[in-house]
Amino acid sequence: QLSVRTSKRNQWPCVVTALRRQGSIVDVVLAARGDEALLALSRITRESAQLLGLAPGLPVQVLCKATAVRVRAGASPDENGPNHWRGRVLRISRHPAGDEVVVQLGGGLQLVGFAPPGSGLRARGAVLASADPSALAIMVSAA
Repeated sequence: QLSVRTSKRNQWPCVVTALRRQGSIVDVVLAARGDEALLALSRITRESAQLLGLAPGLPVQVLCKATAVRVRAGASPDENGPNHWRGRVLRISRHPAGDEVVVQLGGGLQLVGFAPPGSGLRARGAVLASADPSALAIMVSAA
C-alpha cells in the first residue's frame, strides 16, 4: 500500500476494473481492495490515463478531499454504485459550518466527509456518503 502525506484525508487502495473512454475524458471504474463490492468512479483526462499507464487490474491509490465528500442519513434504493457509499458513523464533530463525519465502510475502509450543520447524525447511525467523480484523484506507484 502506498502512503503519502497530503491534505487529502481520504486514501483508499483500489484496483482499476475498467476504463470507459468518452472523447478526451476517461471514466475510471475502481474497486476497493478488500471489498470488491465497494466501487468508485474517477473522471480524468485521456492524457492523464495514458501518463499513469492505467489498465484493468492495475493497483492504484484513490485520494479525495474530505470537503468533497457529502454525508447524509440513510439512503434510498436508487443510490447504489460508484461514489455512493453506505456506512456507519464512527465519529462526528459538530461545527457551525458543517458536521465533520468519519464513516466506517466495508472492508475496513473509512472516509471523512461533511454533513450540513445540525445534521442530526449520531454515532453508529447509517449514512450515505457521496462524491463527484471529478473529486477523486488517482495515484500510481512509480516503480
